[in-house]
Amino acid sequence: MDCDAQIRIHSPFVGIADAMKTVIQSFAAYAPAGVRLVVKEHPLDNGVRDWEQVAADIATKFKVVDRVDYLVGGNIEAISVGLRGMVTINSTTGTLGLAMGLPVVVLGDAIYEMADITFQGAIDDSWQHPTPPDAETFAAWRRVLIERCLIPGGFFSDEALDKIVSHAIARFEGRPLAPE
Repeated sequence: MDCDAQIRIHSPFVGIADAMKTVIQSFAAYAPAGVRLVVKEHPLDNGVRDWEQVAADIATKFKVVDRVDYLVGGNIEAISVGLRGMVTINSTTGTLGLAMGLPVVVLGDAIYEMADITFQGAIDDSWQHPTPPDAETFAAWRRVLIERCLIPGGFFSDEALDKIVSHAIARFEGRPLAPE
């Protein structure tokens, strides 16, 4: 999202439009003919800015408006099934792509941005030479993340919030996390 610290602090972009321009311009110049670009809106976007129009304007400028699709909603897992790869700034959606074996280009500072997991070249090169993650390396990284860094729960329901609080307390107290 445009206001997110992940954009403002952990990426080289001033906002989402800047990132869209980078991706669409690179796509226009380097993607093979016949390949389409899908731009997916963040599910928590507040709707203040018309990102679909922003994407269309940029795609028009770079003469690829007929090859760029914008999705306001949808199940990201189902959408990802047919993809050839994924470009993200630093979204957790990148980890979904990696788990699916998709080549993932990271444009910001993501904790999963590393050799053998994500594409390590310039975005311009990724369109012609996408590199899928090494499954063994990704699986090892994922195990460390789950066992040492993450706790179950979330912030968008009372049940998920209760779960995150109880697991956080257990982690701080050095107790094992309750099984899921």
